Amino acid sequence: MSEDAEIDLTDPDSFEFWAVENIRIADTDMGGHINNTAIAGYVESGRVARLRTAMDQRGPGERWVIANVNIDFRAEAHPPGQVRIGTCLLKLGGKSVTLGAGIFKDDRCIATAHSVMVFLQGTDTAPIPDAVRQSLAAGPKV
Repeated sequence: MSEDAEIDLTDPDSFEFWAVENIRIADTDMGGHINNTAIAGYVESGRVARLRTAMDQRGPGERWVIANVNIDFRAEAHPPGQVRIGTCLLKLGGKSVTLGAGIFKDDRCIATAHSVMVFLQGTDTAPIPDAVRQSLAAGPKV
């Protein structure tokens, strides 16, 4: 876990966790390249996969909600193939986490993202429980 300024989200070595998604024809636009909504979906896939292990430690009614996502589109990419989604923990706050992501196609970074997730208990924001916090800080078990 580091401050945002220390992490280069375009560098594959920055990531502690990886997910892979197949590029579907539905992920492309009329120009034939991967469209912006597909990139957002890839970011979501990486984010959910990264948080899944930590969420095994949660109690009933506890969950994450997304508060903010910022995506920088860096390069055009086309099917066929797969994208690799790197995800890392950038900040672990009292009630929220910030995750960084890099989307790579053929070893080239095509997008980066920052996502802020807020922890809820029922419908109210809540402090991240110690067990979830420890699991997040320890990193993924891959």
